[in-house]
Amino acid sequence: MAGNQGKFIDRSPIICAAGKSNRCNETVDSTLHQYSLEDKISAIKHDAKIWHEDVFKPPLELPPIQNACFRGTNTEIKPLLNPTVNTRFQSLIEDLKNTTYDSYWNKPIGKGRDQVPGLPKGMDPIEVTFGKQSEKGIPMKELVNPPKSPYEVLYDSQIGHEMYQRTHNDYNPSEQIKRGYLSPPFNSEGTFGIKTKYDYRGIGARCACNWHITEPVVHANKIQADYLGRVQHGIGKPLAPNRNIDCVPEGHTFGDRSDRAFYGVEDLLKDSSCEPCIFKRDFHKWLASLNQLRIRMAVKKRHGFNFRDFYRKCLYWDKEKSGYLAKNIFYELCSCHHLDFAKEDIESLLNFLQIIVDENIHYEKFIELINVNGKQLYLMPVKDIPKNNLYYVTTSQAASCDYLIIDNSAMLPAGIPSIRNDLSHPIVPPSGCKADLENLGDNTSVKTLISPSIYNTYGLTFSDFYEPRQPGTIKKLFENIGYTFPGSTFEKFWQEGLELDQTGLVCVETFKNVLNKYSAPMRIRVDERDCKRP
Repeated sequence: MAGNQGKFIDRSPIICAAGKSNRCNETVDSTLHQYSLEDKISAIKHDAKIWHEDVFKPPLELPPIQNACFRGTNTEIKPLLNPTVNTRFQSLIEDLKNTTYDSYWNKPIGKGRDQVPGLPKGMDPIEVTFGKQSEKGIPMKELVNPPKSPYEVLYDSQIGHEMYQRTHNDYNPSEQIKRGYLSPPFNSEGTFGIKTKYDYRGIGARCACNWHITEPVVHANKIQADYLGRVQHGIGKPLAPNRNIDCVPEGHTFGDRSDRAFYGVEDLLKDSSCEPCIFKRDFHKWLASLNQLRIRMAVKKRHGFNFRDFYRKCLYWDKEKSGYLAKNIFYELCSCHHLDFAKEDIESLLNFLQIIVDENIHYEKFIELINVNGKQLYLMPVKDIPKNNLYYVTTSQAASCDYLIIDNSAMLPAGIPSIRNDLSHPIVPPSGCKADLENLGDNTSVKTLISPSIYNTYGLTFSDFYEPRQPGTIKKLFENIGYTFPGSTFEKFWQEGLELDQTGLVCVETFKNVLNKYSAPMRIRVDERDCKRP
């Protein structure tokens, strides 16, 4: 290999030469035949026929499938996805096999053909070009869109227009076609039809320019658009399917005004002798309106509202520097700053907190009250439960079992039990059936079960009318429905009722019969919403 040094150009230096490299002049045959000591020993043993080779045992593999229909999906693509890695010697052998093809030397993969050996001496293939340079004419831009005005384009298109009318039937828009008719029998200026009626004031043009439908025009099916316009509400309009909003006057609202019930959850959990505290309910309503105002003021403060500037304006209108402003002046200042609030609730709260005194408002305290970051409002506890009705156990009493001193055995349990052991069971009449009393519950008959009276609707049964009651309860009950007992009339009716009942007390039904005996029954018509449950 050393004898060919300098005679060839190595154009693929990344390919390593085969065999063992040294500086001695060796032949290819002697270079490729390199035997180690072990190989020589093995060759001598083969020549002497003393070599014992172990019997090859193939691995336990399944025999190849001959029929291609039963082959798996990964049998043929596996060697393509995971090919075997050739050694450098195997790669060299593959490259030497391809050297016999002309494309291996003239068209290497990824490179251009080497033209240097076939070109004249001194020619650079990168800089030297052959042929004649083409002359550039009108650019494509000017051919497609020439730099001419619309008038020039129209003028050029009319040059020789008369020559193309007969040959190419080329006429301009609204140009009359000339077919060569004789002039006397044919008038080219004549028109067909009658003259169009028009108004010289231009009303027709105005009607044509103004569309008769003011709604926005969109592409939609007419049947679908009519249905959606009939059953769905538009932007800024209430939902009124089939135009039912036209049946009521403008500004009408539906539904009944929802008033807060006289007995809330808190009041129902108290004893029946404790009446609901009306002041506490109103006070909570005032606080709710104040919280809404404070939340709106927090939002306005983020958008640039300044409480200090508002205080300075109030101070300016306070000429006497007393700290108070009249309500009308203060409300005008609030309207200038867009401060809207429920005046009825806020005024009631300000009167209770003594911020409003003699129709004058202490504006500094009011500003501190509506400011979220100002002083916190001190809320005094509202004691609406008498001390005799306070049944609770403190933590110290619960720890020391002192709660056993409280005797609650005489108090009725809360709620209505499923099995009314507190009431006496009715007696089965001689002609009655015990099964009716067990299955009908509190009702007396099947008729009252199917068509209950107004008393059954409100949870009252016949036993409530025949239960003996105290004189104060009877008097209060009948006074609430409109009866009056002047003088000592109630004591006379009560004594007569005691003689009739013979139980020491009088029931509602007996007292009603006594009243009907001495006076006509009253016809009372009361709204259910005004009724107060006892």
